[in-house]
Amino acid sequence: MDVSNQKPKVCSFCSLVCELPNDADDLDATQPWCIKRSRQGKLVPLRLANMARPTNRANRTIAIDTANTDGGQEEPIESGLRIAKQYLKRASSVLVTGRIHTVESARGAIELARRFDALIDPWDSDPASDAISAMQRGGGYSVSLGEARDRADLWIVVGDDSLLEQTPRLPSAIQRGESVPLLLLGRWSDTSIQGWKEAGFEVICIECELGQLPKRLGQLTRVGQEHCESQVGRWLLEAKYTVVLYAPSALDVDCRDLWIEALDRWVLQRNETTRAVSLSWGTLQSSFHQTCTWLTGFPGRIRFQGGNPQYDPHGNRAKDWVTRQSACAESRSKSLVVWVDDSLEELPSELLELDLPKLIIGPNQGASEPATDPATDLWLPAGIVGVTHTVHIFRGDQTVLAHVVCDSPRGSQMPSQWLKRLVP
Repeated sequence: MDVSNQKPKVCSFCSLVCELPNDADDLDATQPWCIKRSRQGKLVPLRLANMARPTNRANRTIAIDTANTDGGQEEPIESGLRIAKQYLKRASSVLVTGRIHTVESARGAIELARRFDALIDPWDSDPASDAISAMQRGGGYSVSLGEARDRADLWIVVGDDSLLEQTPRLPSAIQRGESVPLLLLGRWSDTSIQGWKEAGFEVICIECELGQLPKRLGQLTRVGQEHCESQVGRWLLEAKYTVVLYAPSALDVDCRDLWIEALDRWVLQRNETTRAVSLSWGTLQSSFHQTCTWLTGFPGRIRFQGGNPQYDPHGNRAKDWVTRQSACAESRSKSLVVWVDDSLEELPSELLELDLPKLIIGPNQGASEPATDPATDLWLPAGIVGVTHTVHIFRGDQTVLAHVVCDSPRGSQMPSQWLKRLVP
């Protein structure tokens, strides 16, 4: 067996994009691995701690300090809960949003939204919502990464360099240990093309505009049928299991939902004569959308009325709710944004600058000079998922649930624990 093409060992936490060395001693804290080996010998995710950067700007939110793990811990927690419950009681219109990446946080956020008849939608949900809408309208054939890696005899990867910027280890994760044809469509730099080749693929890159890509695929299929002497033609004609890989969050196209629908339509047409599937590579928000579908029957963008979910993918968008509430002084005073954060990224400046009361639940307080009165913002500090607490999370292919075990709990509250105690 070619040693350079061994099937990579991969980390379930980072959505199968982190190739692990064969020797555990090779794990070096200075290297960009997203996991480490704990003292107990377990693989533990680092959760991108380098993304939590300090800031020098003045902080104008109320911070509930729960860092003390001694006997004085209970009082700050109870104080924070009391103030947070007052915020929820005063509000007549509530938005539950944020970066919800774990099953536990999703369950808590959905139950909070149900109890207070709130709207719930992750902050950056447009890519996922577009992909979901396209699938709802036109259908399609999807696949898990594990099956695609084991069975594909032709990969078609559409997009550009931003796909590898988001998941730099993706080429290694989908390579099963032998040379497989891979057709790159879009705009790829020489560095990215070389990265795919070094992973063990036989690569042909065809440059084209992303907006025209579904149409371009149809043209390539006809070329393959008419000109089987070309390399691309032979690949398309001889493939028995074609996988089309794309990431909605990495697509810079107009009308993304229509673009995805057109791509899925090509996949459906290919299944008339052979086997073809699409692999829509999601973000960590997959955990929210999957959990929300379990509990409500809908993937998100829900407004609860009388405890019943009302699904509206166009009207229940978090950022549109914020715009509507901010436009009216009376609405501003009676609104509340509940931000649930499972990441260590800095809070979006557009969130902190909102002239709306905010309840922030997460590890990162953020710092800015918001237009609101400082008494209208409250921060409930939380632990770090997979580091201070064990959690469940979906991979990027949205099909496998990972059990992410923490190294050593430090006594901090998780977002899901705060949310559970906020529900009457």
